[in-house]
This record gives sequence, structure tokens and C-alpha cells, in this order.
Amino acid sequence: MIDFVRASLCAVLLAPLLFAVGCADLSDQPAIHPDRWAPASAEQEWTAGPAIAAAHTPAQSDLIAPRGVSPSPPTYDLDAAIALALRNNPRTRSAWSSAVAAAAEFGAAQAPYYPQASAEADSGYARLPFELPGSIGAVNQWQSEPLVNVMYVLLDFGRRRSAADAARERLIASNYAFNRTIQEVVFETQSAFYGLDGALASVTAAERNLELAQTDFDAVRQRVALGLATEPELLLAKERVAQSEFDLANARLLVHDAQAELAVALGVPANFDLHLETLERLAVPKSLGSAVDRLIDQARRRRPDLAARMAELRASEAQVAEARAQFFPTVGLSGAYGEDLWNFTFVQPRTIQTGQPQYSALLTLHWDIFTGFRHMNDERRAEAERDAARANLHTLEVDAIAEVWRAYYEFESSLSKYNYAQSLMAATTEAYNANLETYRQGLSTIVELLTAERDLANARYTLVRTKAELLTASAAVAFAAGVVQTQ
Repeated sequence: MIDFVRASLCAVLLAPLLFAVGCADLSDQPAIHPDRWAPASAEQEWTAGPAIAAAHTPAQSDLIAPRGVSPSPPTYDLDAAIALALRNNPRTRSAWSSAVAAAAEFGAAQAPYYPQASAEADSGYARLPFELPGSIGAVNQWQSEPLVNVMYVLLDFGRRRSAADAARERLIASNYAFNRTIQEVVFETQSAFYGLDGALASVTAAERNLELAQTDFDAVRQRVALGLATEPELLLAKERVAQSEFDLANARLLVHDAQAELAVALGVPANFDLHLETLERLAVPKSLGSAVDRLIDQARRRRPDLAARMAELRASEAQVAEARAQFFPTVGLSGAYGEDLWNFTFVQPRTIQTGQPQYSALLTLHWDIFTGFRHMNDERRAEAERDAARANLHTLEVDAIAEVWRAYYEFESSLSKYNYAQSLMAATTEAYNANLETYRQGLSTIVELLTAERDLANARYTLVRTKAELLTASAAVAFAAGVVQTQ
């Protein structure tokens, strides 16, 4: 009999569970075997089920059709590429959403300034037995107590103001962080844009170098045919052609890497068809127009991340004030109004139905006299977090100054190297043309010709690289100073 009762009780308790899982295999339920929903081991990738994999795979349209891009995009200059990045890069949308959430948090922090109203009702049936002389009585009662409560804080010694100030400063910090995210996306786009342009220009330079090597090879072959050059000279020229072909293949590989970098900055797939303005058409800056000290001052005034850290410091200071306000009481008004509606039967014969209003208007005082030293430790924690925020601000300020300093002198160096590269390109071009002409006349050797060709090829690569570096360095100075630079 006992076993039957136990079995019946288990059946009653398990019936809702069996109904919930649809008579499925209990061994696959996460509440029973949660380890089966985790990776099997530390050395093996987790395999998602078909339903999970389908639910967590990005939609194809999200990857192939970036926003604001026509099916046949034109050639993008830098400004158009930046606009595309700001529309599609997920970091800007994430930072914007964080700022919107902070604004909602600031709005919620204003709630204690308003009266708080609530409604509640306790309704139902109760039977209350009690003893009578010689018998047992009972009250059978149906009752409903709808009630509206209104609370308003009159005085809280700065709790509301401190909480609202902290929320406002966090909102300001989020907004400045959003601005810095935009600057980061712009700078990353600029760097990737110049990098890809430089890679494309390197391909063009490699193609021209291959043409030079082929020209030299043809010149040597003609001289060999006339008996004026030897076979080893022809092999040297052929070796130079092979080296130029290798350099061209390597330059094309670097283009694919640069395309992936730019695609990440733009927030588009790496296989997205994107045509860029060539590096030759980009104007190079002649100077920064400001001394390094002025740029440092500008960075301290305009860097959004510095302003965000300042806002975080002020938020921590407001939290200190809020923690100190917890030592004081709160004074408020409380009011309530409702009806007490009930219907009860006393013992047997008598039934009473009635309804009576109930209301109150109170001046309330709440004061936590002793909380186990919690308020004291909350104040210590808030002060420590304030000190940490002040140290973080100082650290970022030092880093920002160093960043401007490095970017400034990197630009100065890049500008000098670009000017030298232009002079080098002109000199090596003239030297190569002279050596090619003298070789055809038999007045110079193949080694001299190939050396001149190699110097010209290196000069061409140097000019391309230094121009891309100069443009990137100019963008780095603007980024370090907290300015969005465009063409």
C-alpha cells in the first residue's frame, strides 16, 4: 500500500514535467544534464545543433548589401569611403546604442523627483474558525480591498541629486565615447584607404619595373644577336625579368591583404567590389601648420576620450556624494485611498454585506541608524573608485600627449622622406635612361645597366611607400589631436 502511494505521488509530481517536455528524452534536458550543452572537452570545438546554427548565422543580406551602396559603386574617394564606413561599421552603431541606453538611464534617474503611485488589491475568500462555548463558530468571508498609494519624497539630503548627476555624467561619457569611436573609424578607414592605395600603386610600380626589365632583356638579346654581348649577360638580364615577375606577384598579394583591412574598416565583406581613387591623384600635405605644443593643447581640449574620462571622474564624485547621503534620513509624504468591500456569514444565520472607505495621509521618516557598517564601506568604495577615475584620467592625458608627440614627429620624418624620395626618383630615372643609351652604344656593361634599373625600381617603390606613409602620418596627427580629418 505504501509503495502504491509513493508511486501515485511520483506520478502526480512528474506529470507536469512530462507534459512540458512532450514525453521527450529526459537525458537531453539542460536542467538534468547541463554539461551536455557545453563543449565536450577543452581540446575540441563545440558543435551547434541545426536549430542553433540557423538562429545564430548572420543573414546573407546583411553581409552582401551594405547600407547606402549602389549595385555598381563608382570610384570612391576618401570622403566617400569614410561616409560608407560610418554607415556600415558596426562599432559606430554599438557606441550609438550605448549612448542611447545611457540617455534612458539618465531619464530613469529623474524618477525619484516625481510622486510614485501604485495600485493594489487583495481579493478572495477566507474561512476563519474560532471556538464558542459548547461549539465551534466560523466566519466565511468574501473580501476585496482595492487601494491606491501615493508616495513623494520631500527631503533626502542629496540622494536624488547625486544619483541624477552620476547618470548625467555617465551619459556625457557615453556621448564622448561615441564621438571617439567615430574618430577611430575615420582614422582606421584613412589608414586602410592609404594602405590599399599604396598597395595598388606598388602593383603599378612593379608592372613598370617588369617593363624595364623586359626592355633591358630585349636590349641584351639584340646585342647578343649582333655578337656584341655574351650569353652570361643575357642570363643576368633574364634573371632580372624573373625577379621583377616575382615582385609583381608579391605586390598583388599585398593588395588582397590591404583589401581585407579596408573592408573591415568599412564594415563590408572582403569580396565587396570597391574601386578607389588612385594614390597618384591624392595631394600630399606640405606641413601641419601648427607647432607640436599647440597640437598638444588642442588635444587636451578636444579629445573626446579625455572628456569622457573627465565625465567618468565627475560621475564617481557624484557617487561619493550619494554614498555620504545614505547616512541621513529621508522625509516624505504618503497617502492612500481605497475601499474595504466584504461579504461574510457569521456562524449560520447572519450574512453581512458592506463597504467602507479607507484612507490615510502621513508624514514619513525613514532613517537607517545602523546597517552593519555598510554605509561607511560604501563611502570608502566610492572614494576609492573616484581616486581610480582620477588616476585613469591622468594616465590617458599623458598617453594622449605622447601620442600627439609621436604623430607630429612621424609626420615631419615622413615629409622629409617623401621629399627625398621624389629627388631620388628623378635622379635614378635620369641615371637609368643614360645607362640604357650607353649600353646600347656599347659604352657601359650589363652590370651597370641592371644596377641602374634596380636603383630605379627601388626608388619607385620608395616613392609609393613614403607617399602612403606621409598621408597616413597626417591622418594620425589629426586623430591624436582629436580632429576628424577629411580631404
